This record gives sequence, structure tokens and C-alpha cells, in this order.
Amino acid sequence: MAAVVGVVGVVGVVVVFAGCSSSGGSATPATSAGACGDLVPGVNDVVVTGGGADHPVRIFVPSTFSRVPAPVVIGWHGLGGDGAQQADYSGYERLAEEQGFVVAHPTGVGEGGGGTSWQLAPGSGARDDLAFADILIDELVAEWCADPTRVYSTGFSNGGYFTARLVCERADRIAAAVSVAGLTHPDGCAPSRPVPYLAYHGTDDAVVPYDGGESVLVGPSVPADLAAVLGLPIRAEFDEFAADAGCDPTTNDQYIGVEVIVSNYTGCEFGTMAFFEVQEGGHTWPGSPVGDAAEAQVGITTGIVEATRDGWAYMHQFTLD
Repeated sequence: MAAVVGVVGVVGVVVVFAGCSSSGGSATPATSAGACGDLVPGVNDVVVTGGGADHPVRIFVPSTFSRVPAPVVIGWHGLGGDGAQQADYSGYERLAEEQGFVVAHPTGVGEGGGGTSWQLAPGSGARDDLAFADILIDELVAEWCADPTRVYSTGFSNGGYFTARLVCERADRIAAAVSVAGLTHPDGCAPSRPVPYLAYHGTDDAVVPYDGGESVLVGPSVPADLAAVLGLPIRAEFDEFAADAGCDPTTNDQYIGVEVIVSNYTGCEFGTMAFFEVQEGGHTWPGSPVGDAAEAQVGITTGIVEATRDGWAYMHQFTLD
């Protein structure tokens, strides 16, 4: 457990990095795209203003949309990426069409010459990604027929870390969550309610090392506090979220196929949580439809489990009280 100060991520087949950026400031009104009953099926590109920045947001509405409040999944990209890339990487829009839910993929902003990112801790500038997340959720509920009791968060790498931040600081708005290839339980994390949570991580992830240690991103120019966050053992960080949820400390571990170990946490206040350890897996999204194209640069992508389909199956069981 440590204070979070930086961000990491991978987009497509390019590994990118930037230091932390500032937060703070106030949110401004969101740019809407139409009344709830007038939604256009398919991909809708809008801009949502909040937290001191304008954010492009890709919102997918399924063709089966029935003009009643629907579940919504917010997918947060890795550092240097954008919403469209994360949509392609995860395959969430195809699943949303099949299952009949709305999915939103926002794009972060870059500062100081760095790549687009999501803040993992408050800063000192005008930007405030947590405030943006609030505005985005408000927009999805008001203009996109999202059910406020069924808002779910998932993310990859930097986006996985940001999802963990939402679990810590917005437990009253996120019904359940899934982090892939990145999470931490920072000092002071105290969810206002137990949040159902899954995580996926590869044991050969060189960007966010599974057991802690030195990330390939760490060099002389990387601040020591950021290097410390990248070096935290991922499973131990997830254990702290399980403790927050009142889960039993001893897990029921089992193999899925020959390359995935799932650790099931039982006795949680809402049921179960799970951590998926991908043997020899890289800095990747399990089950990604384009994962093989990135193998040479970011490592192996398993197809034994699917962070999208399996994550959705877990999350949509839960609603906010």
C-alpha cells in the first residue's frame, strides 16, 4: 500500500509512459447528445466537459435499446490511448450489442507533453479527473438512459488504476468494477460501501510487475515515489480491497485450463470477489480480439478467460442499494 502518484499504460502495440499530472478545479456543464428517448443506436461521439477539461467520449447504444434505464459500463483506456482504441482492444461494444447495455469509452487529456492519462491522486492544477467521472456519470444518467444503480467501471493499466481509485472514492456511484493489468489500494482508501471487484494480471507483466520490483518504465528520470507505486505487489494490493469488503482472508484457488489461476474470495458482504493470475501473461487484456498483434511488445494474451465477457457477467449481478 502506498500513496499513488503516477500513471502507466499500453495502447495497441505501443508502450507509452508519462509522469503524474495535476488535478483540482471545478467541473463545467456536460455537452449532451439528445434526450433519453431519442438515442441513436451504434457509436455516438460526443464531448463531455468536466474537471477542467473537454473529453471526447465514445458512447455505444445497442440496437435493442428500449428507452428504459439500462446498465452502463465505463471503460477507461491505458496511458497514451483514447476511447476508440480501448473499445477495439476490449471488444466491449460487440458484447454491449449482444447483451443490450450501453458502454462509454472516454478519452483522457495529456499535460506537459505527456500522453493522455487518468489521474490516480489529486494534484494542484485545474484538472480533476474524479470530478470529470462524476460529470460523465451524471451525463450518462440524464441523457443516455443509464440506470444510476447499475453503473460499472472497468479499465486497462492506467485505466485499471483509475478504476481502483473510483472503488476507493466513488463507491456510492459504482455498482461493481473490474481492473486489468493495474490497480493499487492507496493509503487512505476507505470505500463508503463494499464494492464487488475483479482483477486480472499477468505474471510476466514487465510494465506493472505482478510481484512488484522494477518496471521496464523506470529510469533515472522517473520519480522515486512513482517507481515505488509501480513496484507494489499486485495481489497484495487486491487483498486489501477484499479486506475492505469483509471477505475471508483465505481464498479458494483453482486452475482454469493450464494457464490461469483464479483466487475466489468468499464471505464478502455481497458474496464473492476474484483475482485472476495469468501464468506467463503479459501487460495485456485477457481475451482481447486484437491481443495477438501486441504479443511481441507487451507479452502473451490468454484466451482462456475473457476480461470483457467474464467481467460483465460478474458486474451486472450487482446494483447499488
